[in-house]
Amino acid sequence: MYAMIIEETGGPEVFRYAEVETPPPTAGQVRVEIAYAGVNPADWKNREGHLAQYRPYVFPYIIGFDAAGRVAAVGEGVTTLNVGDRVFTPTNHGQGGQGSYAQYALADVERVARIPQGLEFAQAAALPVAALTAWQGLFDRGALQAGQSVFIHGGSGGLGGFAVQLARWAGARVAATCSTPNVEYLRSLGVEHVIDYRCENIAKALAAWAPGGVDYLMDAVGVSTLPYALDLVKPGGTFVSIPTLVDDGNMPAAAAAAAKRGVTRVFSTMDDTHCAATLEKIGSLLVSGDIALPPIKEYALREVAEAHRVLQRGHNRGKMVLKVADLD
Repeated sequence: MYAMIIEETGGPEVFRYAEVETPPPTAGQVRVEIAYAGVNPADWKNREGHLAQYRPYVFPYIIGFDAAGRVAAVGEGVTTLNVGDRVFTPTNHGQGGQGSYAQYALADVERVARIPQGLEFAQAAALPVAALTAWQGLFDRGALQAGQSVFIHGGSGGLGGFAVQLARWAGARVAATCSTPNVEYLRSLGVEHVIDYRCENIAKALAAWAPGGVDYLMDAVGVSTLPYALDLVKPGGTFVSIPTLVDDGNMPAAAAAAAKRGVTRVFSTMDDTHCAATLEKIGSLLVSGDIALPPIKEYALREVAEAHRVLQRGHNRGKMVLKVADLD
């Protein structure tokens, strides 16, 4: 198969289009023929070597978590999916497998979901990591409840766009930050109180909306951009950070400081084990119109270096995907 590989960590220039061995599915696995691969902030950090603390780098190395396409082959024991099924998945990249910037990728069947009718491959490829991270941070670990006040720091990115909508769908009141060009976008997603960090004092603007602090805060940007975040959460509230790998501060010290104030402190990294059911639920919310997809920018697979340059500069609205192949 063909793939965008790296043979060393570094900048976007390390990507190379090459032919590599097509992986065979083993017991319990699915091989997906990829139509589109999703691009996430974790990808450029992976390219630079920041994920070495979690997994070995074996070269040639294929980056990319998210994939959407068709089942090309199944391993022994797989009975719930058939060759030809339209599926999306975070693949086995998080468990050490090769990634999705390729014609094919492997995934354990428990992390492969069917694409619902009405959702295209490019749209499905934009979902897994961002949508799962938002869902888990809000519900599985944040225990968000209807009626609570929620603040999402970084509401216009791929993760933030899902987080603000899922919180609103759950019946919460939602405030979020963004830059000036994205203010109307967040309002269109149903955000009750949009804070433009370029021209507003975040703490003052949030205090006017939620005197005494919010019930729930998600920091999807990094500690250096909101160093006083704990002051924004009321006692008894929940403060969830999405680890960035490059701007997370002293986690043990942050947890201790939160405990002293009676705030539940959570560092929520996406867990893709047994995630198929959650992905199918999120897909159904999209098809029903309860939530909407963020804007999607499409690149060809060979243009991945440029996609990474844009992504790494930050301040992006929505999601990026790589077109790998035309599949019916």
